[in-house]
Amino acid sequence: MDDNEMNIATFVDFFDFELPGNVFNSAIALGDVDNDNEIELVIGSVEGDLFIFKGHRLIQKISGLGIITAIAIGDLMNCGSNALIVISGDGWCHIYLCLKFSKLDPSDECVMKLEPVHDQRIPANTKVILLGDIDSDGMLELIVGLTDRVVRSYRWSQSAAAGRLVPLHKWECANQIGSIILIKDVKNRPCLLVSQPGVTAMRFYCPIAFPELIEKTIEYENENELPIELLNPSISSVMIGDLKVDLKCDQELFDKNDHLYGIASLNGLVMLAKKETILWSKNIDQELFIISKLSIADGGPDYLITCSLNGDTLIVDQKSQHATFKFGESVSAFCCGMYTVKPNTKSMPSFVLITNSQKVYIYYGLKLPNTCVQSLSKCIENDNHLSKFMEKYEGPSKKKIIRDCLYKYNPNKM
Repeated sequence: MDDNEMNIATFVDFFDFELPGNVFNSAIALGDVDNDNEIELVIGSVEGDLFIFKGHRLIQKISGLGIITAIAIGDLMNCGSNALIVISGDGWCHIYLCLKFSKLDPSDECVMKLEPVHDQRIPANTKVILLGDIDSDGMLELIVGLTDRVVRSYRWSQSAAAGRLVPLHKWECANQIGSIILIKDVKNRPCLLVSQPGVTAMRFYCPIAFPELIEKTIEYENENELPIELLNPSISSVMIGDLKVDLKCDQELFDKNDHLYGIASLNGLVMLAKKETILWSKNIDQELFIISKLSIADGGPDYLITCSLNGDTLIVDQKSQHATFKFGESVSAFCCGMYTVKPNTKSMPSFVLITNSQKVYIYYGLKLPNTCVQSLSKCIENDNHLSKFMEKYEGPSKKKIIRDCLYKYNPNKM
């Protein structure tokens, strides 16, 4: 894809659901909630309703949960089975597991039904939620970011009688939290990055596992010239981490061992970063409220996926080339990931968009052409015959040959 050209991605396979109520963007998740190796969609509404979709249908609705602000799916109990964690604005944390089969009606096949297994009060006003191993002990912790600029972590503790979430750590941020990601530093130690306004971040380590490492505010360096005038200190930003590196591209800025992550800002910047350096940035000129990642090709690298309030969804590869999916309607929430469209079939890369008209659209089976472009110099280097031929040319002569091949070669004159 030409970096300076608007490329339109067209996806035609979709279905939709009605969804009464409004949704926070942290209250939507894709994951295997019933541990059947298929991916479901879970959405929580401001009105306190929890909707669980499997394939083309709603399989369960749970009501009366308060203002649902955040949802996560994962092995919180570290028992080998996924749980569903639902947090409401008043501080109630509800945990669900699939404990038994049920039928939607007599003619239906059996499906797993979620059952509540634990309710617990935690501090109110959770904004974002993350499951991750912050201390390298092989077990997941629950990390929440609150609207009062505080990050807290919890671990599930199971006794013979019952289990509960045990508070572990508390960190305070300088400004409002945009998102929280877990990445590895240069020594492969896990650390939390908490996005802050103005495309900055705060870095936290688990104080028990890494007591010598203190928190730090990250002011990013620019590998290439960044449009500084766009870095408004009052503009919020969000991040996504642990990107699968694209090894087929001509990588000049990073390699397979780098821990890459993406950043998006509300005023339209999309960036790729490693460590404390921004590798490249793009000005999309859209109000970007979410950034995610998705491997569209089977086993391929992660694309950065970001969505604007008007529904335009941008797919950006790791060389900053992008395409736009024009959804055509304003949205209130977005997520992407793998989704199982039909039972006993392979999950597909999917976009989930929730509109202001209270409908859920699922676009699935997404496909894009390979967007990575290798430089001619890299092609010559990888070809034994060409590299030997070019050895006799150096300096200006070599540059002239490459320039003529790129800009003056005309096969119609041969």
